[in-house]
Amino acid sequence: MDASSINKSYVTGGETTHVLRGADLKLDRGEMVMVMGPSGSGKTTLLNLLGGIDRADSGSINVDGVELTRMGRKELSRFRREKVGFIFQFYNLIPTLSAGENVELGMEYTMKGRGEIRRKSARYLEMVGLGDKMNSYPQELSGGEQQRVAIARALAKEPAMILADEPTGNVDEEREGSIMGIMQNLKEELKMTFLIVSHNSRLSRFMDRVVYLRHGKLHDGRG
Repeated sequence: MDASSINKSYVTGGETTHVLRGADLKLDRGEMVMVMGPSGSGKTTLLNLLGGIDRADSGSINVDGVELTRMGRKELSRFRREKVGFIFQFYNLIPTLSAGENVELGMEYTMKGRGEIRRKSARYLEMVGLGDKMNSYPQELSGGEQQRVAIARALAKEPAMILADEPTGNVDEEREGSIMGIMQNLKEELKMTFLIVSHNSRLSRFMDRVVYLRHGKLHDGRG
């Protein structure tokens, strides 16, 4: 993934807020990188641009050989389905679906047969340590288990990149270490690229690299 000279502003009540000002970021395949910064610094905006949820005002974003800034709405929708896995602070699980069905939901547009989708769901739940929870519903799972289902859902479609927004924000410190350890192991095993945004400095020990978002730009140091 290669993002270059990204600019993004929002206009509210006639006032313009410049969120990103020529931000640059490059991720190698199989790398786990965290973007840190205070609340309101633009971390989620950056994630939304890289994931094709929102559009940059200017600049270039290339993911897995695809240039996002040249895509129309339908192309971006397909890009999100096929190339990106999302992990959110709030797990976004469907309460009326089992853990297995929630993971399957992430693969519904992959053009795979039902049998293969079912097998992949079981495989990835097993990989995050929830092979015995396939038929459990979200309300029957702990917060850490729900987050692991969300991780399995993001991974199951085997995307080019995983984008995670405060992935441990709703779990305690013990479960935080467990969840990040799982993500780190899966990154190494599957060679997937992870970009994580957070203000939690404890997560840095799991990263290959940490960058800092300040005044609309990304820095390798705290400057």
